[in-house]
Amino acid sequence: MEPINQFIKNNKKIERNNERIYQELLQNPKIVELINDEETPLTASMIKNDLITLKHYADQPSECKENSDGQCENHPDGYIINIDIRNDRANMYYTPCPIKVRNDEFIKRENLIQSYHVPEDIKNATFDTIYLDDSSNRNVLLKKAIQVTDAVASDANYRGLYIHGEFGIGKSYILGCIANELKEKAVSSLIVYVPEILRDLKAGFRDGTTDEKYNLIKNAHVLILDDLGAEDVTPWARDEVITGILHHRMVQKLPTFISSNFSIDDLEYRYARTKENGIEETKARRMTERIRALCEEVQMTGDNYRNG
Repeated sequence: MEPINQFIKNNKKIERNNERIYQELLQNPKIVELINDEETPLTASMIKNDLITLKHYADQPSECKENSDGQCENHPDGYIINIDIRNDRANMYYTPCPIKVRNDEFIKRENLIQSYHVPEDIKNATFDTIYLDDSSNRNVLLKKAIQVTDAVASDANYRGLYIHGEFGIGKSYILGCIANELKEKAVSSLIVYVPEILRDLKAGFRDGTTDEKYNLIKNAHVLILDDLGAEDVTPWARDEVITGILHHRMVQKLPTFISSNFSIDDLEYRYARTKENGIEETKARRMTERIRALCEEVQMTGDNYRNG
């Protein structure tokens, strides 16, 4: 058992330390501001009752400071201590610091773009990085893409874009720009490279993932189909997958953007012919009618930059 003299000595030491902290707090600008608050002023008894809470509050740095890793150096956990005067007590609560808010917003925005089998340069494309030259009508496409993107973000009346043209002229890049512009406007999108996703859906029959992937694509807030028509044409791909997705999105009025090497008429001709069933013009037209309902057809021209 601690001797009574030692107990008294330690108690007096604690009291002196508490008094020192109390006097320091009375001089702290943050505490002075709380004391002078007209609605809920901090009193001497509150300070003494919640001494440690108020010391934590007073000792934290006032400003955020970003370190080399992009995190807040002054608030390592990303949160700022705040004080709420309630029921004659100083209650502590936390709010994220500005740097954490910024970083969380960045992560949130990055997650607004999902993709299946899309190259990084397409996912990172922006309208500011489009190369414009006299051999291309990219400037026309750029203006139209910006207008439609603004309309999507504001829920105005619009149709998406069906962009077709020769191989390698930047159709996919325009789609990436649209996705990133939507991201900046806090609108989520899903970019899908059509030939690969069809392989994924077919492979999903083995592990039971087909329905999950199909529903994710079908219900995406904004769906971007890249390189439609580059896949092997089969009745299943045409009727069960692509037409099914397009029909759902047409009925639900969901924004849809498409790129292809084929005009819509040429795409219809291509999809009307399969090895399994021969010529099926009606089924192909059923698919392309939904494309026309969802998208405005625009042709893109220019040099093949992949061979440049």
